[in-house]
Formats: sequence, structure tokens, C-alpha cells
Amino acid sequence: MRLPPAATLAAAALLLLTPAHAPAQVISECGWVGSPANIVEPWEENSRSFANGAIRIALLDTGGEPVCCARHLLILAPSGHEEGPVYRQCMVASAQEGSGFFEIDFDLLVASYDPEFGLLIDMQLWHYVVDGGSPIPDRMQIRINQATGAVDIEFP
Repeated sequence: MRLPPAATLAAAALLLLTPAHAPAQVISECGWVGSPANIVEPWEENSRSFANGAIRIALLDTGGEPVCCARHLLILAPSGHEEGPVYRQCMVASAQEGSGFFEIDFDLLVASYDPEFGLLIDMQLWHYVVDGGSPIPDRMQIRINQATGAVDIEFP
């Protein structure tokens, strides 16, 4: 559907009014981004396991594509299905569909656990700025609930 010029201008104006610090973070299925080939080397320094190895988090870099936003976070976690064997799901945290973050500081990853809600991963990251300005710092919090299989972004 093609928008009339006035509607296009209105939509563009709304985008400009969106605060630059507005969090843009999504969780999606792995696809090609979640390939083991994209785990940042050395693996020992760029991956961590939790819940007796049931959950694994790893830093991904898609080889500079897109050049601005190649950093993502790999999340392997139980699917939450109680019948039969426990299968892990493969999820990726990104800035938006098809685009990662400018940078993620994996060294500063902090994890906490609440038995009612599950594991909370908290980390520092930076969003790319289109106009060439300095990257915008932000935090990403991901809640992983082993019992339900839910993997969600939490906004403080």
C-alpha cells in the first residue's frame, strides 16, 4: 500500500519526534544470525552458561553485516515443553529485525535469578546513530523463564 504524500510526511515527522534513546530491541528465532560461525572468538570469553548449563548466552558478530550493527546476543534456553525430552530453543536478541547493535559489552553482563520469574540478563550496549553521531548507550534486560520457555526483553 502506498501512502499519500501528506501521510508519508506525517509518518516521517513521528519518527523524528521519537526520542533518540528509545529502546529498539527484539527477540527472534536464530536463523542465519544465530549460526555458531558468528560466535565471537574466543568462545570461552564470549559465552556464559547458567542454570547448570541449561541456558547459554553468547556474543554474536555477523561479520560486519550490516556494517553499522553486527552485534547480537545468542540465547539457548529450554523450550518449556514438559513432556518428553527437554529441547533448547535458539533465540537472538537484536536492535531490530535484521539489524544488531553497534556494540555489546559482554564483559559487563550481569545475571540474577528470581524463582518466580526466571533468569534476568542485564548488559550494556550501544545503538548506531544514522546521522554519524556518537553511538547511544543503552541497557538490555532479557528475562528467561525455563518453566514456560518465555524469552522476553524487559524494559525498566
